Amino acid sequence: TLRSYGQALSLYIGFLETEKGIEPSDLCAECFCYNYLEEWLLWLIKKRSSSPETCNSRLAAIRAFLKYLASREISLLYLVQDASQIRRRKTFRKKINGMSKRAMQALLSAPDISTSTGRRDLVLLITMYNTAARIDEILSMRIEDLRLEAERPHITIVGKGRKIRTLYLLPKTVAHLRKYLLSFHKEKPDPGSYVFYSRNTGTLGKMSQMG
Repeated sequence: TLRSYGQALSLYIGFLETEKGIEPSDLCAECFCYNYLEEWLLWLIKKRSSSPETCNSRLAAIRAFLKYLASREISLLYLVQDASQIRRRKTFRKKINGMSKRAMQALLSAPDISTSTGRRDLVLLITMYNTAARIDEILSMRIEDLRLEAERPHITIVGKGRKIRTLYLLPKTVAHLRKYLLSFHKEKPDPGSYVFYSRNTGTLGKMSQMG
């Protein structure tokens, strides 16, 4: 997200410099007016062949930047209001082709369950497959977020925008998680421990996505 925001700001500053003759050192509030932002979006489409999805992403980054400025200087609030009036480019929802059952079986058979790492990876993949949660959402999950003994077993995760979601678990997933917890967290795990933790820092250390 940070990289995307940085790219959007760089593109906008480049647009102002090449198309409007405004040097970076001369930036001012008027540089983020409604008309300039609209021209910039057209420039992205015509000069850089950007897709509507990309234009909307770039616009969202500029809006976030302007909101930040307004939070530091209330007199710039009008820039946020102007930017909010710019319509998002029309997009078409693309068809998502999911993995076949055969492909999923191949993926789940990849971990070497004769090793502790392989057994952990298998449970991680099964949990992701069952919940369709993002990888960071699963890695951020703690013992206290598991409700395996509930009438309808589920997990609670905090997603993008700090939104809390309840995701229900299939019986096979619950069985795998119980076996995993007994092996990796013993009988009385710390509620604050990460379910999938870093081997270097222990149960209170979050496992990295690269890991």
